Amino acid sequence: FKKIMTPMIIVGLAVLSFFVIKPLFVSITVGLLFAYVCYPLYLKLNKKIKSENLCAGIVVSATSIAFLGPILFLIPVFVKQLLSFYEAIRVADFAPLILKLFPVLAASKQASTEIIAATSHLNAKIAEFIISLAQTLIFSSIEIIFAIVVIIFTFYFALKEVNNLKEYLGSIIPIAKEHKKKFYEKMDQVTDSVLFGQLIVGLLQGIVAGVGYFMFGLPNALLLTVLTLVVGIIPVIGPWLVWIPVDIFLFLNGDTTQAMQLLLFGLFVINWVDTLLRPVVVAKRARMNPAIALIGAVGGIYAFGFIGFVLGPLILAMFILLIEIYKDKDTESLV
Repeated sequence: FKKIMTPMIIVGLAVLSFFVIKPLFVSITVGLLFAYVCYPLYLKLNKKIKSENLCAGIVVSATSIAFLGPILFLIPVFVKQLLSFYEAIRVADFAPLILKLFPVLAASKQASTEIIAATSHLNAKIAEFIISLAQTLIFSSIEIIFAIVVIIFTFYFALKEVNNLKEYLGSIIPIAKEHKKKFYEKMDQVTDSVLFGQLIVGLLQGIVAGVGYFMFGLPNALLLTVLTLVVGIIPVIGPWLVWIPVDIFLFLNGDTTQAMQLLLFGLFVINWVDTLLRPVVVAKRARMNPAIALIGAVGGIYAFGFIGFVLGPLILAMFILLIEIYKDKDTESLV
C-alpha cells in the first residue's frame, strides 16, 4: 500500500502544481530567459561588486528601465496610431487597388463584384480584430502588470540562484555523467541559437525597418514598426512580410517616391541586416536547422502563445539532442 500511495501522492501533487504554475508559466519563462541572456553581465558586475543581491538588483533595474521605459513612453503614440489605422481601415476600399494590381480581374464583371464584396468583408474583420485587441489590452491591464511583477521577481532570483538551479537539474536529469557535459554544452548552443540568432537579430531587423518607416514619413510608422518587430523574430519569415505589402500599397496608391525609397531601403538595408549581423551576434554559436526553427516556432505559438516562438524550437532541439545522446550511448555500448 505504501509503495503504491507514495507515487500516487507525487503524481497528484505534480498535477496540482501544474495548475498552480500554469497561469504564471509564460511570465516565469520570460523571467528565466531574461536571466539567461543577462547572466554574463551579472557575472562581470559581480567581480567588481561582491554583493549578489546588489548585482542582481542593478541588472534587473537596468534591464527593466531599458525595456519598460520606451514602451511606456510610446504607448500613447501607439494607441493614437492604432485608432487612426482603425478609422482608415473602416472606410478604406481595397477593391480598386486589387483590380489595379490584377487588371485581368477587372475585365470580368462577376469577378469585380465578388472582389468588392470580399474586400468589404475583410475591412469589417480587420476593424473587429483591432477593436477586440484594444479591449483585451484595456481589460487585461491588471493581469499585464501582475505578469510584469512575476517576470521581474523570477528574473531577480534566477540570476542569484542560477548555479543552484543547474546543480539541481543535473541531479534529476536521467543522463549518465559522461553525457551531461555534452548535453549542457549543446543546450547552451541551442538556446543561444534561438535567443541570439532568432530573437535579437529579428528585433534588430524590426528596429532598422522602423527607422526607415519614420525616415520616409510613412503613415502609422510606429504601428508598422511593432508589426515588423513581431514578424521579424519568426524564423524564415522575417520583416519582408510587412514592408513588401506596404511598398506595394504605396506603388498602387501613387506614392512612387516613398515606394522607391522603401524598396531600396528594404532590399539593401533591412535584408542585409540579417546577412551582416547574424554571424556577428551568433558568432560561434550553433546554427539551428531552419525547418526545426520554423516548425518549432509556429507550433510553439499554437501551444504556448507568443512565448512559444522561443519555447517551441528549444523543445524540439532538446528532444533531438536527447535522441542523439542515447543513440551515441547505445552505439558505444555495442562497440
